[in-house]
Amino acid sequence: MVRFAKWEDVSSMSSKHWPLAKKDYIGVLVKHDKLMGTAHVLYEGEILRIRPVFVEKAGRKDCEAR
Repeated sequence: MVRFAKWEDVSSMSSKHWPLAKKDYIGVLVKHDKLMGTAHVLYEGEILRIRPVFVEKAGRKDCEAR
């Protein structure tokens, strides 16, 4: 389980502030491709390709709150 931010939510931010982006969505990490710099996340029945800076491990409190 990971929490992540969608590109639409952070596209207006400066790249310096990307790690501080609010990660409002919960999904399942399918694949993390370190070479290509992408994370594949299953969210609502579709697989999203996201930059790893927008993805972090979800904790117990994140899952319970949903």
